[in-house]
Amino acid sequence: MIGVSLPIKWLISGEGFDVDREDLLRKLKDRGVRSIELRTVAPTHSPEDVSAVANMLWDLGFLISVHGRVKSAKTAVSDVFSPLQKILTSLRQAKLNITVHPVKGDNVAMLCELADYVENNDLPVTIALENNRLLPDKTDGDSAALVLEAVKKADRACLGICFDFGHYLYYRLKNFPQEPVIFPPKEFFKRVIHTHIHALNGLRTHFPLDRYQMPLWNIFDKLSHEYFGLYNIELDFPRFCEIHGIEESLLGSVDVLRDNLPICAKLYDDIRDNFDGWFSSAMTALEVDQGVKFGFIHSTSYLFNTNGYRWGMDLAFRNARKLVETPKKCAELLGNLDLMIISHGHSDHFEKSTVKALAKTDIEWVIPDFLYESALECGVSQNRIHVAKENEGLHIGNLTILPFKGRHFRPDTGKGIEEYGYYITAKDAPSLVFPVDVRDFSIEGLQGIPKADYCFAHVWLGDKSGLKDDYSPIDRKFAEFILKLSDKNIFLAHLYENGRKDEDMWRECHAEIIKSRIAELSPATRVTVPKCGEVIELRKI
Repeated sequence: MIGVSLPIKWLISGEGFDVDREDLLRKLKDRGVRSIELRTVAPTHSPEDVSAVANMLWDLGFLISVHGRVKSAKTAVSDVFSPLQKILTSLRQAKLNITVHPVKGDNVAMLCELADYVENNDLPVTIALENNRLLPDKTDGDSAALVLEAVKKADRACLGICFDFGHYLYYRLKNFPQEPVIFPPKEFFKRVIHTHIHALNGLRTHFPLDRYQMPLWNIFDKLSHEYFGLYNIELDFPRFCEIHGIEESLLGSVDVLRDNLPICAKLYDDIRDNFDGWFSSAMTALEVDQGVKFGFIHSTSYLFNTNGYRWGMDLAFRNARKLVETPKKCAELLGNLDLMIISHGHSDHFEKSTVKALAKTDIEWVIPDFLYESALECGVSQNRIHVAKENEGLHIGNLTILPFKGRHFRPDTGKGIEEYGYYITAKDAPSLVFPVDVRDFSIEGLQGIPKADYCFAHVWLGDKSGLKDDYSPIDRKFAEFILKLSDKNIFLAHLYENGRKDEDMWRECHAEIIKSRIAELSPATRVTVPKCGEVIELRKI
């Protein structure tokens, strides 16, 4: 999610810079900016002024964050929260992040004071401690290390780090100009909950991204799929406004940031906006009592209705749990399922938090023999488990389910995990085959499985290969393997899986490559890349 930091004095009055406030805000929104940081909210700002600005931004459809100012550890609570009194009593968003600088003195004590106030008042607030160019006493030093140590020692759920890209780059260039940029340790990035992004003009910070130095991609790679906060641009208008226009510099910086964002960051925005709707739409597949319908939630999470028998396969939410509301209600929403089928133990197929929630319902389960103990540990009742064993058919409800040995082990390294695929039939219904996650394209041992009316294939073109340009010959091998299981209808899924790095994430462009190979080998085969939330009727062929 892209944010922009704007001076609160200007937001209050609209005066001080040669740019129209309302016009600029509208243009930022049109460019994809979703949040405005109020910079800097000082202890002297009136709660009424801060509230008026916040409500103006909320009315325009923005979220807000706050850059606060702390004078000392002793006064931190009053400094931060006094000017925010009115917005915190009528907050129009789920959470508010407040960023503060380190102070001279005990930063651990300061953070604990702020955290106590948040927790004791049950506030939906996070506090981010920001690394600066200099240490609090204005001397050179590693502020990122200071910040990490303070946040680690305070160790509270509402605390994290604001990673200022420009300030850290300044520190490296100023103190280690001959060395390549070395980033803070992994533990630092795990605690990042907010960012400040700006370029350097020599050793001067807070310049526009479209004109000055900032190696964005390297930093984004460190944050990657585990970061859910704002990518927040923080420019200092007086430093460049006489050389470059404010509006052009802000909009240009937004364009640079947007063009360099990781794919996973854009996916998380899509999930924030649409996941709850996808889920609701896919659920409509369960509403009828006749016919066969497939509801596609996302990636590899499937719902089916076979003539009134309602079942799912490998339902998992992954990082959507941190972004939307539906996962919190999954037991309530899916409690009317008759059956859930699990293929293997990876968390995008056997997600323990989801299994634990659904274990409280009356759902029956097909659990591979190698996951039986894990299912019991998740609370699934023994009398609701049908144990899947290789090549032993199960008859459950109106389904006949044949588990077969999966292909999740790589033939070259042997790396992989136990897995069952499934061949599923029912009276007056098309046959379905689920090879699940395929890493070995050998058909040996699968010759006895009839070709199905529909195959649900999971795109995979090599480990850590999501950013490659050429996928031959593996794309053809994948197509040949899938066509052995069905040459009538193929669904290509396992795309845009939230929780993966860009290099491991398969996307529509990869599905199109496989689709092209299948078309070359079997022009009559229908290949579909289902959209999240889509409901598709399946017919016996």
